Amino acid sequence: MLKRPLILKLIALFMFIYPLLQVAFLSIEKERSFQYTLNWTLTSLTVLDFFNFWFLFPLSGVLLLGVKIYSYVAFIAIQLYSFYFHLNYEPFSWPYLAKTPSASSYILLGINMIIVGYLLLPRSREIFFDKSLRWWERGSRYTINEPCFAKYDGKEVHGKVCDLSFGGALLELDEPIPKGKVINLDFDILGKEVSLQAEVIRFINTDGKPMFGTKFNFKNIFEKFKIKFLMFSISKIGNYDKYR
Repeated sequence: MLKRPLILKLIALFMFIYPLLQVAFLSIEKERSFQYTLNWTLTSLTVLDFFNFWFLFPLSGVLLLGVKIYSYVAFIAIQLYSFYFHLNYEPFSWPYLAKTPSASSYILLGINMIIVGYLLLPRSREIFFDKSLRWWERGSRYTINEPCFAKYDGKEVHGKVCDLSFGGALLELDEPIPKGKVINLDFDILGKEVSLQAEVIRFINTDGKPMFGTKFNFKNIFEKFKIKFLMFSISKIGNYDKYR
């Protein structure tokens, strides 16, 4: 979460403190103390109003930091809901209790719309729709050059694991394996036997040597945890070169 782009973290922070900003503006406009207004919003609202006031915008901040397609759509939907609410505000209803929403509410709404406009820009949308741009999700990769065996369709191919990351491995094999094949990959590292299922996803020809990029197919959460712990151990001992 800490590695998210700064602009997303700033927008999310604004969403998190949005309810407190509303409390501050309401207390100024109603000439009440901040503490009084805060207590009133915590104890005197209906369940729906309480959720809309205290959780709707912080939830949109959490969604934004998810940096997924669904979180992007949900975030935009929440902001449009806020815009719709202001356009259809009922006089003297919660939260402004006035004939029309206050000036401060329109200021916050304007900031929200600027944020929406920014996120609708093609370059801003890309980070949500193109996984390859999420640099913080790419695990570190280490050159290990350890012997391995790749088994598929009753065959066993010898080779070596050239480099390793949490998501997959680059293999140099004695015989080619077709792209799309699912293999059982076995190798030893740090005195431990590692056995994983992997899919061959690309072929690379490096200096005349055929290399095969693979993606791990984890069967359960325990396999994920095992590889996470393995990568953590590799990062600490310094025996292998890190190049990403």
